[in-house]
Amino acid sequence: MTSRPIVRDVLRMLGGTAAGIAMLPSALVAVVTTPRGPAPTVLDALAARLSWVDGIPRRVPPPARRIRGLLALSALLQLVVLCILVLMVAGVVVGVQMLIAAATGGPVALFSARPGRVTWATVGLFVVPGLVLLFLALSGLGGIAWLERRVWDAFQRPGAGELSQEVVRLHATLDEVVDAVDAERRRIERDIHDGVQQRVVALSILLARVERSDPAEGAALLRTARDETQHVLDDLRDVAWRTYPEMLQRDGLAVALRALRDRVAMPVHLDVEAAPIADRAAETAAYFVASEAVTNAIKHADAASITIRVRSGDGLLSVSVEDDGVGGADAAGTGLSGIASRVAARDGQLRVHSPVGGPTVVEAVIPCG
Repeated sequence: MTSRPIVRDVLRMLGGTAAGIAMLPSALVAVVTTPRGPAPTVLDALAARLSWVDGIPRRVPPPARRIRGLLALSALLQLVVLCILVLMVAGVVVGVQMLIAAATGGPVALFSARPGRVTWATVGLFVVPGLVLLFLALSGLGGIAWLERRVWDAFQRPGAGELSQEVVRLHATLDEVVDAVDAERRRIERDIHDGVQQRVVALSILLARVERSDPAEGAALLRTARDETQHVLDDLRDVAWRTYPEMLQRDGLAVALRALRDRVAMPVHLDVEAAPIADRAAETAAYFVASEAVTNAIKHADAASITIRVRSGDGLLSVSVEDDGVGGADAAGTGLSGIASRVAARDGQLRVHSPVGGPTVVEAVIPCG
């Protein structure tokens, strides 16, 4: 049972390596032409062939500036494979001719051997060297198959300079995320202090008045206190939603956005064409982009309506929020810079287009698993 997969893997490795010869002309053309020519197509074919050989998907290509070097080395390795296969075919032809000559007593044209000169003893002398050469040829194909995968990994792996730049970017992103979290905490504190706390103080004053009032006035004050209690609960729910809506974790982005739409007094048109994804971090970032953009539109844009669009595909989740307000949104403001940091932490991009006079479009594209 275990020998069959091993034999199959060996045959797949040798076959995939030999099949790469078919890519040799296109690889050579891609090397000598511009990077925007056939190089991406040839690179995709190379990735598919290597993935078929070892079963490891190669979805992330090397950087564009390295593609030509990778294809050049791949073409060189395929030239070596071609030479090995030519030698193997020549060896097979010689072996077949020697067997025929030994069996029939005929000549061997490649050796200029006259009839009767090649006997079974002569064939026996060539068996061991032939098997050794066959083993070396197959080992060479296996070594090239291994080397092709290592070459891909080497070109796909970032260099020291790129790693240094990525470390600097991550440090900057971390600082921005920390600042955004601190700003969000301050905003929650203000919401609690200016909203919930003031209403609780007013509620306590009402209850104190109930204690000192007559029954008729007390009943009216109790009704007012109940209304004020409902306002406190509403404010607490608003603060909780701005902190993190539990519905997002439980039911996903589409349901959370519908709940956001229903909580906003302004007309919000929701257009979601996104398949469910398992990447909750990406969905969370997309939700807060929409939430912050809607909040800004309500507070500052003097808008009459808002449109939220969500799309997913090719490993990307995109969300855009457009309002028909006065425009002039500041991408460096506290709110938008905070969600920009959140999106950047997910290796995404945030674009804000808000000319004076409107409309304002906030769009985020976030990689998702």
